[in-house]
Amino acid sequence: MNRIQLPKDALKRVRIGQAFAEYDVIRSEPELFVSTPATLSSLAPDATDCFFVGRRGAGKTAITFEVQRKFKRSIHIIPQIFDLLSLPLQHEEFFDTRQRPFKSLMHSMERALVDEVVKEWFDRGLFKFDKDYDALRRERGLIEDCDFDVRVLNLTEEIFEAYSKENDKLWLRQIKRAKEITQEANEVAANGNYDFIILVDRLDESWDGSESAIICLMAMMHAAVRLRASTNFLRPYIFIRENIYDRIRMLDNEFSRLETSSVFLGWSETKLLELVERRLVSPFNTKPKLGGEAWSYFFEEKEHRKDNTSSRVMALCQHRPRDVLMLCSYAIDNAINNGHERVSHDDLDSAAVRYSTSRLKDLGDEFAENYPNISLVLEYFYGLGNQFTVNGIEDFIQKILINELIAKHCKEWLFEHTTPFSFIEVLYGIGFIGIKRKTSTQFKESGKDSNAKPAFDNNSIFEIHPTYHQALNLRSVLIADLKDETMLKNEGILEELPESFQIDDYKLALEEVLDQLQSLPEGKKGAKEFEEIVGMVIKLCFFRALTNVQPHERDEDGSVIRDWVASNRASGGFWEMVRSKYGATQVVWECKNYSELKADDFHQIQYYLNENFGRFGIIVFRGEEIKDKYIKHISRIVNKSRSGLVVLLTQRDIEVFLRQSIKGAFKESHIQDRHDYFIRKIT
Repeated sequence: MNRIQLPKDALKRVRIGQAFAEYDVIRSEPELFVSTPATLSSLAPDATDCFFVGRRGAGKTAITFEVQRKFKRSIHIIPQIFDLLSLPLQHEEFFDTRQRPFKSLMHSMERALVDEVVKEWFDRGLFKFDKDYDALRRERGLIEDCDFDVRVLNLTEEIFEAYSKENDKLWLRQIKRAKEITQEANEVAANGNYDFIILVDRLDESWDGSESAIICLMAMMHAAVRLRASTNFLRPYIFIRENIYDRIRMLDNEFSRLETSSVFLGWSETKLLELVERRLVSPFNTKPKLGGEAWSYFFEEKEHRKDNTSSRVMALCQHRPRDVLMLCSYAIDNAINNGHERVSHDDLDSAAVRYSTSRLKDLGDEFAENYPNISLVLEYFYGLGNQFTVNGIEDFIQKILINELIAKHCKEWLFEHTTPFSFIEVLYGIGFIGIKRKTSTQFKESGKDSNAKPAFDNNSIFEIHPTYHQALNLRSVLIADLKDETMLKNEGILEELPESFQIDDYKLALEEVLDQLQSLPEGKKGAKEFEEIVGMVIKLCFFRALTNVQPHERDEDGSVIRDWVASNRASGGFWEMVRSKYGATQVVWECKNYSELKADDFHQIQYYLNENFGRFGIIVFRGEEIKDKYIKHISRIVNKSRSGLVVLLTQRDIEVFLRQSIKGAFKESHIQDRHDYFIRKIT
């Protein structure tokens, strides 16, 4: 059969898309979506799964897009509550899920979710508040006037006030109110098509990794399971990262109630190949067949090589769609720059170096919540071998234990895992090492429950995943032991630091800035200090993407006001999207040491939004609430003046950036969430 003739510049026409689903072409081109078992479960009306669990880049957010396309009666929530809610009791009092403190929190979450559905009924004209449904009518204020986060805050404040005052009657009344509201909502839903799916996604974007946040999420998960069983109108879906799910497993004394409602996001090589091929052939009218043929039109294969390009990509990418798209995108860029019509093995080799470094940094970020500053430990594998015996691992542990830097910044978890078997379980659990079997190496499978521990013994050989070989400059040797004279190398691959900071100084600077922010009074007296704090946050938390941070001074009311301008040199992720979408080669940060923004504040930043700076600006202020009038000002700037987008950051947002950096997690998810919040509000 004759091969299809594609244009000579076919590779240049390919749009692989963004590795991050929030900005990917899949949002506007649903035909690129690839269905997996987890997707089928989310769309099946009789499925009982509530929790969709996967690592970063496993496709959780993409599933929410597909559910919203296929099921129009869906509600999308990106909660901020896990950072907002301050538990009124000691954390230990919430650990037993059968006791009143946890029950109080769970019933508040349950009630807030039901109210969210009733609010949607009312907004769509499906339901009216009347005397036939007394409990719902009395709940009207909470339903109409509050969003999900504010509603949870109000409900928890109310029920814990009754609990703390030992007012049993009032506490029981609140518990019964939740049951009455659910019962009446069931009665309403019995009269027609009232069933809705609630999608709770990207919950870790306002996430500081605290025990308080874990307890609140655990309460929401228990509420979701109860509602799935007790309602005929609500299917709650919560999308959770694996490392957060593992923390809940460790804490929850009734975890079995949750794990039976969990589905893990797994991808086969066939599905991953389809994911890439759909994007490769999308621009062309005549398309090669999927299933390997389409790949061969764009990626070179050599008969004398046992490993073809597709198998090399899959071996490096740990079966995660985001990683596959990222590596393919790097390889295609290299091929185009080298004038190749197809991606060669050499193009893939060069891409793998860049990819390996990126994934090593991402691994440290992803698991910093479970193992703070684990990137420091991974860094010391630099220049060693790609395989280890148990004795080799034990020698490695002994050497890092006497390292003052690691002992100081990793003590929260490292001293609990100083035996070789426990240390190996940690590295296996995060996907860094695998266990060598007779013919292959067993790595932790993405999309599989990690509850079962890996089987190995004193004779086992452990191999570092190929993804990280090039970033760590590993040799193809087996490390049976590390002699006393062997010095571990620290090449600073993972722990990039701004402005030649040492790690101790960097952590101390972050903690000092956080303390200064929390103790700083509002108003003119503290304005200069607040400006300095914002400048330090840009330099300390966003140094990977924003560089050359410079003050831009102006006069206002007789005072010199300092704004910050940072050069946007990101090569990927959120800030790269900002540069390409808004032309923001420079990002302006305006500092307001007060909680109530004025119209002039929005007029001022609008002056910066132009072709020279770009059309993206940030206002940092001390308030806690994003008011409707602020949204109207931003909408005017975007939709009427067409000047660009303004994003507001509160003090709480700044605290999230600082706390994440203290733990060694350089994540863009929170700033990305704030961007998406304002886009949704003004669209």
